[in-house]
Amino acid sequence: MSIGKIKKPRKPDLPDNLYKKPLEDAIYHVVQTCEVVVEDSEWKASDENLKEDISALDKKLKDIDKRLGGNQGNLSDEIKELKKELENFKTRQPLDLIIKLDNSTLEDLGKQHSQMPTLLKILATRLNVYIVGPAGAGKTYAAIQCAKALGIPFHFTGAVASEFKLTGFIDAQGRIVSTEFRKAFENGGLFLFDEIDASYPQAVLAFNAALANDYMDFPDKQVRRHEKFYCIAAANTYGNGADRQYIGRNQLDAASLDRFVFLDWKYDENLERDLAGNHEWSGYVQKVRRIIQMQKIRHVVSPRASIFGAKLLSNGLSREIVEQTILWKGLDEASKRKIVENIAPKQITVNTDGKFVPKIKMNDVIEKGTLIGNVEYQDRYGNVRTLEVNSSYHGMLVSISKPKSVKSGETIAEIESYGN
Repeated sequence: MSIGKIKKPRKPDLPDNLYKKPLEDAIYHVVQTCEVVVEDSEWKASDENLKEDISALDKKLKDIDKRLGGNQGNLSDEIKELKKELENFKTRQPLDLIIKLDNSTLEDLGKQHSQMPTLLKILATRLNVYIVGPAGAGKTYAAIQCAKALGIPFHFTGAVASEFKLTGFIDAQGRIVSTEFRKAFENGGLFLFDEIDASYPQAVLAFNAALANDYMDFPDKQVRRHEKFYCIAAANTYGNGADRQYIGRNQLDAASLDRFVFLDWKYDENLERDLAGNHEWSGYVQKVRRIIQMQKIRHVVSPRASIFGAKLLSNGLSREIVEQTILWKGLDEASKRKIVENIAPKQITVNTDGKFVPKIKMNDVIEKGTLIGNVEYQDRYGNVRTLEVNSSYHGMLVSISKPKSVKSGETIAEIESYGN
């Protein structure tokens, strides 16, 4: 649990007629003068405790290995239970984020992205944040949750092609047409500029002065930045133009980019598994995603594939239909075949009898030719020789044998291959 506290200012700037306002308006004005301080020590402590638990369980398994032999049958059930417990620890569940908004109320934000405490801390400094992440990483949802945590209104606009989408305009009848940006800038709130890298660069320049100088020229008057105005820009790229995956993105002016603190917002796969609720399916989706990334295939498999696919499977749709509608959706057959061929782990075998000694550990990402381990054996003269076992693939090691005696042809490792 991470806790945030409201910090009362020494000289709050409150309206003189506050006592005349409705209760909810009075509370809103008071909260606007306060700051949220997020304490994430419990997140860190939880991770440290998790490491200690994993280490303790690993030690138990090693102790049991020493006791194996004639008692192997009696200990097998105990080993299975410990291994199950160890895997549950390693796939830790996302932590709930709880913010304290005042002296009596705790706001439970539920399960959040692992970067959420960092984002809240940056916003508490009143700096503008540019969060960069792939489609479906939860950037918009994170911004909504930040507004909720800070106790302020949420305002949103997508990619803009004209500065009037930000500044507003005066219509033919002389009426001022306002915007979400102006509402947040003038009255306070969190403004999310979504897909800023898909916006027309000249339109983005329109609010540079607002972010840098705390003033903005709107059609009817100049407005000063509200002290409770927060700004998040969300994008798929760093504003340097189109890339292999996001070809419709524009290059933004350096002056615009200089107004922001940048924060990487990658997929949180622990959160993805938890939200999907189907660990087998989400594990498969994540494996497909890794192969796509390593083979540089231009195709997006976001956490939505895990979440939507789990819902369709639970509603009785066949696995084949779900994969076609959620995972492959328009991917060419050659690329699909290449992915499917690499989903099943590739086996690494030894070609001599002897004692296998591993040199790498499970979940390591390796290149073709990487040393997996050595096999120590005796030649016909009784001399001890060492035979290197190298990987024929590059990918992630998903299993590897412990030091033990092996026979020629025996499998000693499995690799989730990303292609040769």
